[in-house]
Amino acid sequence: GNAQAYPIYRSFDVASVTCVASELVRCGDRQEGKTGYFDAELRDVAGVLAARDLFPGAWFSHGGSDFRGADLPSDVAALAGLLPLQLDAEDLLEGETLSRAVTVLGSAVWGQLAWMALTWPAVPELGLGPEHARTGVQACFNIDANHEPVAGHTVYVHVHPGDEDRARHLARTVGQDLIGPPEYGW
Repeated sequence: GNAQAYPIYRSFDVASVTCVASELVRCGDRQEGKTGYFDAELRDVAGVLAARDLFPGAWFSHGGSDFRGADLPSDVAALAGLLPLQLDAEDLLEGETLSRAVTVLGSAVWGQLAWMALTWPAVPELGLGPEHARTGVQACFNIDANHEPVAGHTVYVHVHPGDEDRARHLARTVGQDLIGPPEYGW
C-alpha cells in the first residue's frame, strides 16, 4: 500500500469504536459517489439471518461460492452447511446503515468498516497541504489493519507514509492520540 494506518483508539465496545471512527470520518471530505466498505465473518445461522435481513443486497461468500443476501438458502440446515460466511457490502456507512452494521458486528467473529478516499484538510500550522492519496478511516473488530486476529477493536487513520504529524493532528481533533506504531495501510 501507499499509506500507513495509525491506531488512534482501542476498545472492546463495538459502539464506541464505531462512534470514534465516524467522528474521524467527519474530519475529511468524501469524494462524490464514494461509499464505505463493510466486511464481517459470520459463523452462526442466527447472525447470518440477521445480516441477510439488514443487508439483503450484500454478498455472502463461502468456499468460492457467492450469494446475494436475498439468494441465501432459507432452510436452516442448508444455511448451516455454508458456515462460516463472509459478508461483503459496499454502502454509504452513516445513519441507519451504520447502525445496521453495528448490529451485525455484535455477533461477527471479525469485521471492518472502511471509509476510503477521504480528503484530509490542509493543516497550515504543521506545513501540511490537503491530502487525498490512499487516505481514510478503518474500524477493525477483532483484527488489525491487515486482517490479522487480535483481541479488541481498533480505529485507524490512514495517511501518506511518514505523515505522523497529520495522523496525530487528526486523532487529536476527535479527542484521541496515536496509541501505537503505524501498520501497513492501503
